[in-house]
Amino acid sequence: MRESLRSCSWIPAFAGTTIAFACAFSAQAGIKVEKYAEGVYVAVRTEPPGLMFDANVVFLVNDEDVVVVDANLTPSSAKESIAALRAITKRPVRYLVNTHWHIDHVGGNATWREAYPGIEFIAHTSAREDMLKTGETNRKAFLEGGGGFAKQLREKVQKGENFAGKALTEEEREAYLADATLVESYLREGPAIEAVLPTLAIDGRFVLRRGERVIDIRHLGAGHTAADLVVHLPNEGILIAGDLVVFPVPLVGSTSYPSAYAATLGRLLELKPKLIVPGHGPILRKDDHVWTTMRMLEALASQVGAAVARGETLEQARRSVHLEKYRATLVGESPQRELIFRSYVLQPGIEAAYNEAKGKKP
Repeated sequence: MRESLRSCSWIPAFAGTTIAFACAFSAQAGIKVEKYAEGVYVAVRTEPPGLMFDANVVFLVNDEDVVVVDANLTPSSAKESIAALRAITKRPVRYLVNTHWHIDHVGGNATWREAYPGIEFIAHTSAREDMLKTGETNRKAFLEGGGGFAKQLREKVQKGENFAGKALTEEEREAYLADATLVESYLREGPAIEAVLPTLAIDGRFVLRRGERVIDIRHLGAGHTAADLVVHLPNEGILIAGDLVVFPVPLVGSTSYPSAYAATLGRLLELKPKLIVPGHGPILRKDDHVWTTMRMLEALASQVGAAVARGETLEQARRSVHLEKYRATLVGESPQRELIFRSYVLQPGIEAAYNEAKGKKP
């Protein structure tokens, strides 16, 4: 069901100090604010992995201003991030980078603009059209169907049964309840969310310099969407990856470009970050998950391309694609991760690769 909302559907140890702030709002907000280098803070979402997401948000606190990366799903979750930032600094936010156009990364834009008048929004050049067309279509569809999904999640918890008809595990129970809460929050606030478009659109690279800090904003290629931006802090060895990198299960999804995605991740690894901030999930200090994701995407695109060359239909291609090796690594014995893998890799991911091989755009 999250597919309807978003249409998409964590590297060597970092030598910095991690500080988890014990702010009162953090426990209530579903975020944990951590410091990873001087002036670099991440508001990590604390919901368990599920089918519905809110985004990690990054604060780059500079000498005179702040640069923020991503804007949350709803006005209320954006206000939580803003409160967390204001507990750190009173400096104004000058730029907010939307790593891509999916609603869980841009839904809070208007709230940030209200809090910091004069803020500029940076996104890829294609994000404007995607927000207005596909994004708006998917938003309306989710507002119509999301209530049924939330009800279904809560009914499954009451019955103690998962979507496969088996006994619900504690991991699944927590995920279903978190998903239902996020869905219901979006249904309350979604109708009034204003689409705030980028004021600064970039095609390749845009570099901000704040004292000794270099904020290198790049489009490394298509992947999770056509519009994925990363924010690289070369002096700190930190890379903010957006949804190009998600833990524990990659969000491939229906607006992805599987045939290009692996190469884009390769270029990401060429930056040799010491720490990766994923779009969703905890901070990554190793690159093994990125390598697994990259190899899986290579196998996915290759096998689907071969299926298309054989003249197979989409349903035939679904049966002929085998990603068990990668599924075992990413999923393990977790039925919840299995659900995410099916919902974002095996279903829309294979379809996206099939459409690519057929010359169709997402």
